[in-house]
Amino acid sequence: MRRNALELEVFAGQEKSELSMIEVARAILELRGRDHEMHFSDLVNEIQNYLGTSNSDIREALPLFYTELNFDGSFISLGDNKWGLRSWYGVDEIDEEIIALEENDDDEVAPKAKKKRVNAFMDGDSDAIDYNADDPEDEDAYEADPALSYDDENPDDEKNEVEAYDAEINEIAPDDLGEDVDLNEDDDEFSDDDAET
Repeated sequence: MRRNALELEVFAGQEKSELSMIEVARAILELRGRDHEMHFSDLVNEIQNYLGTSNSDIREALPLFYTELNFDGSFISLGDNKWGLRSWYGVDEIDEEIIALEENDDDEVAPKAKKKRVNAFMDGDSDAIDYNADDPEDEDAYEADPALSYDDENPDDEKNEVEAYDAEINEIAPDDLGEDVDLNEDDDEFSDDDAET
């Protein structure tokens, strides 16, 4: 049972079927005036009554209407799914109105605690990966292996490197040389005798 349809003078002489829900919402809120914000469902019902639209048509148009309501700069959400016109409020008032609505919400009884969610895919499946578990590799507090570190002050490190290098050279030296190539750090390009002459 529909109540008497709302008459909006703004749309006098226009075909109701050509009006968008956003235009009608703006006109309804302007007619109601400041301090008469509307819940989204009440606003949709008023629009439906004015346009004479069926329930199925309204349900189909709701996602687009809600999106337009959010993106259109002339509407403002006041919390609790209440909507008003942005022109009703000065810039400073907008925050105050929203804060006042939030404070009123705090005075109400706190909602019941939600039940713990159960993941049906994880129950009883020992092979499932729990991505919420801590990964030990993600921790920064691990100790480095001292054998992998290089200490500038340890002469054994340098000696070991030289021996490893010598071994590699001996592996790639041609067999026809008949002797291993050894590097002697004490050998120079010229001997001490050459320096005296």
